[in-house]
Amino acid sequence: MNTNDQILLDSNSKSLFVKNALQKAASFWFMVAVAGQWIFATYVALFYGGAAINNDFMKWNRVLPHGYVEGEPMGNIAVGIHVFFAVAILFGGPLQFIPFIRNRFTAFHRWNGRVYITTMALVSLSGIYMVITKGTISGLVGDISVSINGALILIFAYLTLHYALKRNIKVHNQWAFRLFLVANGVWFFRVGLMFWLLINGGPVGFDPETFRGPFLVFLGFGQYIIPLLIYELYVMANKNGTLLQKLAMFLLLVISTLITATGIFAATMGMWLPRITG
Repeated sequence: MNTNDQILLDSNSKSLFVKNALQKAASFWFMVAVAGQWIFATYVALFYGGAAINNDFMKWNRVLPHGYVEGEPMGNIAVGIHVFFAVAILFGGPLQFIPFIRNRFTAFHRWNGRVYITTMALVSLSGIYMVITKGTISGLVGDISVSINGALILIFAYLTLHYALKRNIKVHNQWAFRLFLVANGVWFFRVGLMFWLLINGGPVGFDPETFRGPFLVFLGFGQYIIPLLIYELYVMANKNGTLLQKLAMFLLLVISTLITATGIFAATMGMWLPRITG
């Protein structure tokens, strides 16, 4: 083997090593995120479901302003639908992206996918209805950002189904993951907010009383723009990126995982667990 062949072999080995590391970093972020989403789903089920079982619907208003309003059955039903199907999505959605389940249990994957897209549409429509009738705690900016999130869910759900029916599995998988990201915008918002509060030791960039401020504007739109942007960068780096670009993407995923894990911990200990046990 001559020198040029050895250099080429070493270069290919490094490239393969970095690509594997990049994919493992993406998988690890996904596992951390799913763990956090299942914690959140458990909290939602216990808090809202527990209040409903005890016929204490006014308890919803401790977390969701105007979540339950006497004399407004349509609005209350919309909230109930939104919460119930959100729990189903949080638990069932991640199962679509686990290779072992997707490859070994294809029938389950297809039916779960149909349920996932249907419930996603219902959650999105009920969420938009809630914004129109009840508004959000963040005011007009929050109304706009949540409505955009709902619209993206509907669009991505359509594209996911469209490419599945066309049997274009590669593109279908990409749109399915984009749908997964925007569908968890509410979760990303909470994790991002609690991470921000933890590292700053309190509210910075917004007023906690009025829930208004530049940081909340940033987070309101960033809850789906940032995850989508990171995913697009990952797809490009993994497909055609140079060694340096793959390394940069690897570091970005490591940082994203640390932020996600920290935000999950802060949200669990500072928000979700106290509301269940309190």
